[in-house]
Amino acid sequence: MTSDLAHHLERCGLRVTRPRLKLLEFFARAEGHFTPEEISERLRASGHPMSIATLYQNLRTFSERGLIGEMTGPGGEARYDTNLDPHSHLVCLGCGRMVDIVLDLPELGPVAGARGWAITRARVDLQGRCPDCAGGEAAPAN
Repeated sequence: MTSDLAHHLERCGLRVTRPRLKLLEFFARAEGHFTPEEISERLRASGHPMSIATLYQNLRTFSERGLIGEMTGPGGEARYDTNLDPHSHLVCLGCGRMVDIVLDLPELGPVAGARGWAITRARVDLQGRCPDCAGGEAAPAN
């Protein structure tokens, strides 16, 4: 897997370094929306600590090159998303949990086009309370 990841970095025009390989390995195995602090802690726990400066520099580089998605979490914190497919999120206002969902919004393109807009990226976050935080308040989906 490491050689595949090294080739992937090279194809993206990035120099292959041990921290980049470890970070890319983390993203290849993880799913979710991680803060830099969560990533740092997981890397440390797996025996691959990384300086915070190196981590932030590589997160920015990976985001700029399209290897990961960067977003703002419910508390205003930076989060990094491993899912690069177009998607939206369910965001819990209680615990901050984020879940990927796919919304079918076919009418947006024509509506925006009729107003002269060219959509290049869309983000829709639906906020509420997850089942754990709702404590039974959430109505079941139909």
